[in-house]
Amino acid sequence: MGKISPDYYVQDGVIPRTKLQYVLREIEALSQKHGYRVANVFHAGDGNLHPLILFDNAIPGQLEQVEALGGDILKLCVAVGGSISGEHGIGADKRCYMPEMFTATDLETMVWVRQAFDPKGLANPEKMIPTPRTCGEAARAKTQDFPGVEQF
Repeated sequence: MGKISPDYYVQDGVIPRTKLQYVLREIEALSQKHGYRVANVFHAGDGNLHPLILFDNAIPGQLEQVEALGGDILKLCVAVGGSISGEHGIGADKRCYMPEMFTATDLETMVWVRQAFDPKGLANPEKMIPTPRTCGEAARAKTQDFPGVEQF
């Protein structure tokens, strides 16, 4: 990839294997829409996708644009019955997309379970549950979108 592009943004999602052809076509359409090339690397046998969005980080604003493209790819994965993570988990960069897969009740339950095992919030603080203060899409969400979920 280093010979093709100065930088790349890698994403991790999973889809049903039967949707691979459709999703690859849709990723190409998203690539065209956003104006960035995407190199698709994946485990065809298990539906795990690792699209590499090619860009130049030296150009101001491109990282934010490719992050938006990466988010659209994650939403596509969920829309076809997949997940926002195939094997690398949910970190700070993907927690914004948790509401794409989980209801407010699901997220509230996750907070409760997390608090039961980690009441002081020492384990991976701010890495899993979306919060308006730190998360792109959730930052634009209204508090009532997550009733009962404590906002940090």
